[in-house]
Amino acid sequence: MKRILFLIFNFLFIIFSFPTMAFAQKHTDANLLGHVINSKTGEHVAYVSVFLQGTTIGAATDETGHFHIANCPEGTFTVVVRGLGFKQTEREVTFERNKTVEVDFQLLPDAISLGQVVVTATQHATSRMETPAVVDVIGSELLEAASAVNLAEGLRLQTGVCVANTCQNCGANEVRMNGLGGAYSQVLIDSRPVNSALASLYLLEQLPTAMIDQIEVMRGGGSALYGSNAIGGVINVITKEPLRNSASVENTTRLVGGQSIDWSNAFNASVVSDSRKSGLFVYGNNRQRHPYDYDGDGYSEVGLLKAHMVGMRGYLRTSDFSKLNVEYHNIGDYRRGGDRFDLPANQAHVAEGGEHDIHCGSLKWDLFSRDGFSHASVFASAQYVDRESYNGEREDDEPFGNSYGYTTDLTINEGLQYSRHFKHLLFMPAELTAGLEHTYDHLQDRLLTDTATLDQSTSVLSAYLQNEWKDKPWNILVGLRMDKHNLLDNPVVSPRLNLRYSPSEHLVFRTGYSSGFRAPQVYDEDLHVGAVNGELYKITNAADLQQERSHSLNASADLCFHLGGLEGDLLVEGFYTRINDAFVNELLFDDTASGYRHYERRNSDGAEVKGINVSFSLSTFNFSLTLGGTWQRSRYLGQGQEWDEGKFENRMERMPDLYGYLTASYNPNKRLSLIATGTFTGPMLVYHTTDVVKQVVTPSFFDLTLKASYNIPLGARTSLEFNGGVQNLFNSFQRDFDSGPDRDASYIYGPTLPRTLFVGARLAL
Repeated sequence: MKRILFLIFNFLFIIFSFPTMAFAQKHTDANLLGHVINSKTGEHVAYVSVFLQGTTIGAATDETGHFHIANCPEGTFTVVVRGLGFKQTEREVTFERNKTVEVDFQLLPDAISLGQVVVTATQHATSRMETPAVVDVIGSELLEAASAVNLAEGLRLQTGVCVANTCQNCGANEVRMNGLGGAYSQVLIDSRPVNSALASLYLLEQLPTAMIDQIEVMRGGGSALYGSNAIGGVINVITKEPLRNSASVENTTRLVGGQSIDWSNAFNASVVSDSRKSGLFVYGNNRQRHPYDYDGDGYSEVGLLKAHMVGMRGYLRTSDFSKLNVEYHNIGDYRRGGDRFDLPANQAHVAEGGEHDIHCGSLKWDLFSRDGFSHASVFASAQYVDRESYNGEREDDEPFGNSYGYTTDLTINEGLQYSRHFKHLLFMPAELTAGLEHTYDHLQDRLLTDTATLDQSTSVLSAYLQNEWKDKPWNILVGLRMDKHNLLDNPVVSPRLNLRYSPSEHLVFRTGYSSGFRAPQVYDEDLHVGAVNGELYKITNAADLQQERSHSLNASADLCFHLGGLEGDLLVEGFYTRINDAFVNELLFDDTASGYRHYERRNSDGAEVKGINVSFSLSTFNFSLTLGGTWQRSRYLGQGQEWDEGKFENRMERMPDLYGYLTASYNPNKRLSLIATGTFTGPMLVYHTTDVVKQVVTPSFFDLTLKASYNIPLGARTSLEFNGGVQNLFNSFQRDFDSGPDRDASYIYGPTLPRTLFVGARLAL
């Protein structure tokens, strides 16, 4: 199957791309030059992007803010100027053969990123305030300000998003959006759903910020362009692309709890040819974290981690109106929790973790029509995960344990997408998007202590059609997606509808509806077993397990304002999701003699999630503040989830009713930055397994990080930055961990790290 898919894609790629690759850029000697300045300060703006819309032609301003684009195609084109921290500006320019046009641009600073360009809602570059669905952005500046070394640490600073550690041993992270667990959110890389269930188990910690340009978060399933299991929301990781010749190296060193070293080294480099026909961005990260024992019982609360990643993203302009993009990265990850880290895992009393080797890559070919109204793309991506794991406990009278597992997972995603802009379609301008997509996943999972072997193949063939009518005050987006899953008898049709109304440039109202589903298959949380109080447990699907179906509603109001030198934004959003036939786990049997529990996933009466997200931003020329909070209720309907034999609970586990975050920065001058970031997590329900299973309502936690950074210019393009600070300043860390070999490793909540000191340095060239 996988070979057939690759052959089909390669054939399509050659057929579609050969005529374009044979077409060389014409030497028209129609040139564009000019400079870009900050409209408020009058200073030149370096390293912003200047490009001709609907083509592959562009450049970046140099360190003096000037740009030059040679051999532009003849005709009238829209020239777009876009840069981080500024509102996008554009102007129509007419090019004639053998003539040079000089155009200067002024960029208006965008302190609270209202004009930041996003792609997740519609697959078209659009200002954040003009999208039909709310899309929040975590940019590279915020990632640097928070000293985030991976995706998980960046996502914490987002409204409606809660990231938590779910295992005291292996350190698995889960992201919850709009009151739903991690299985209801979809993590994309450059808008492609290539991350398998197995890879997503540790994905949040495995993706380093060295590869991330920005993270786009769209709460709820407001787009027909993505998989229908994106019920809680979509997290789209946009990787960095080559814009100019540059390089940087950096180090972040942490002292976890004053005891354990956690250091991370990262590099990246970008090379662009003089003709700008090709470019390459390469990056890498290496992280080493020693285990940390909070209560001195010899067992880690923060596990051992050894990880590395290398990757690249490049492009080749095959003509003025076509472009080939390629991306590849490899992740190597070894993690382990428990005790006796000086011995092999099978000689420890308790050890849980594994070693991952992940290869992921993608190809995409884009073609733009000469009039700029049409855009077609052919794409394919693949991911292969090889994991060797150990999840076991050894008694003193046993020479070694045997709880080894071996898992492989191949995911392939390929498809076609076409979009067409209409100056007038029925009643206003419109953007029509249609596509075909196929996703194949083959998962094999084997545990040496169990005769059962999981061998699961899933195949989803999808077609989608979406149209967005758009003018200045209105957006009307109507979408329909049809998915044929091989584990379901009939195709699943999922409609999506979004409406945006902006009575003025300062006020935006949005509302939307979406539906989705989850197929009755094995998910990441089911793989292998877990150790709870010395007992093993696993989860299997009931023979009559039916798909989940979801229906989601949302409505929001977004107000931006200007008061003298102040810029601000207030967003209030309400959300509601009803899930029919929601999955729950019921205890099938409990063999106390062998220490083995077997849970079966079954359908319940359903579930209901509702809540309110609020975010507020305020900024001046040297100070910015953002506050975000969520109130929600996540409940099962009917009798609910079985948490012990014959006992049921309606509240969803690990879902706080209240949580939020803050970011604040103060720049007394251009070189010095003072930054504070924090997250608040309210009480939530967790389960604690000792001799019996207990329900525990956790206390509230506030995790505050303070940081200072100082930048030293070393030349026109070179700078050296030093930074340092303290994470979890108040040491708001869990106090009641279990001790010893029979501890419940899943009894963990609150911040992932205790009070931690950190220092860092970054050299940019």
